[in-house]
Amino acid sequence: MTEPAERCDECGFDGLQYDLGDAVGTLRAVPPMWRQLVEGLSEDVLGARPAPDVWSAAEYAAHSAVVTEAMGRLLHGTLVVDDLRVGPLSAAEPDVSRGPAEALTRLTRNVERLYRRARGIGGEDAAEWSRTAVADGHDIDAGWIVRHAVHDATHHLMDAARGLHRLGAGAPTQTGSVVQLSAGGGGVPKEAVQAAEVGHGGLVGDVQADRHNHGRPLQALCLWSAELIDALRGEGHPIHPGACGENVTVAGVDWTTIRTGVRVRIGEVLAEVSAYATPCAKNARWFRDGYFNRMHHDRHPGWSRAYAWVREPGLVRTGDTVVVEPER
Repeated sequence: MTEPAERCDECGFDGLQYDLGDAVGTLRAVPPMWRQLVEGLSEDVLGARPAPDVWSAAEYAAHSAVVTEAMGRLLHGTLVVDDLRVGPLSAAEPDVSRGPAEALTRLTRNVERLYRRARGIGGEDAAEWSRTAVADGHDIDAGWIVRHAVHDATHHLMDAARGLHRLGAGAPTQTGSVVQLSAGGGGVPKEAVQAAEVGHGGLVGDVQADRHNHGRPLQALCLWSAELIDALRGEGHPIHPGACGENVTVAGVDWTTIRTGVRVRIGEVLAEVSAYATPCAKNARWFRDGYFNRMHHDRHPGWSRAYAWVREPGLVRTGDTVVVEPER
C-alpha cells in the first residue's frame, strides 16, 4: 500500500485537495510565485536571516532547488525502473555561496524540469501515475512524488515570505473592507452575493468552468481593488466589480503592497496571496479596445488581481473588515 497523501498543519497543505492536474499545474506556477515574492528586493535582504535560527529567503530557495531536483530524479527513476528502491529523501543544508539570484535560477530550472516530466505523463488515467518505488522503506507512487514536490516548494515559499515580512520587506499592516463578494456558475462576469461560506476551495457555490487554468488550491480566491476598478473606469474601460472574475473586491488597501506571501484576514477567513492572476481574452470586453493586458502585472505592475490560498475557512459578508498582515 502506497503512502497516503501528505498533510501539513504548519502550512495547510493537504494532498487530498490536489488532483494530479492540480499538482502538475501548481508546479508550473512555482517559478512565477517566487519571482513575484522577491521582485524589487535587494540581494542583501534576500540573503538576510530574520533570526539566527531561521533561514533566509535565499536559503529556502536553495533548499527547494535541491528537493525538486531530487524529486525529478526520483520521478524519472520510478517511471523507468521496476522495483526502484532508494534511501532517505532528506536534503543537504542549502548552499547559497553563489548568491540569492543563483539559488532562484537553480530552483526555477529544477522545477521546470520536473514540471515537463510530470506533464509528459498525461492525464489522470495514464498508467504511469500508478508506477511505484520504495523510498526510505516507504511505498510511494508517481503522484505522491509530484505532490511532495509541490508541498515542499509552496511550504518554503511561504516560509520565505514570512521571513521577509519579519525583516520589514513585506506589506505593512493596513485595514480595508469588502466592497463586493462575487460568484458564478462559470466564466465572467461573476454576480454579487451578500455573504458566502469560504472553504479551502473558495466561495461555496462558485464554479470554475475552465479547470485547466483555474480552480487549484492556490487559486481558491481571486482578490482585487475597488480603487483600481474605479481608476480603470476613469480611463474609459467599461468594467465593474466581479466583471473580471474576482471573488472579493476590497477597498482601502494599497494594492501596490500586495504580493506573494501576504496574509489577508477577510471577515472570518484567513487568506494567503499566492500569485498575480494572468488575464485572458475572456476579459477583453471590459477593456477599451479589448486591451485586457491592462491588468497584467508584468506590463502594468500594481494593477493585477491576486490569487490566494484559503488558510482558515469561514463566513464572509459584504462590508466585512479586511486586514492586510494581521498579527501572526
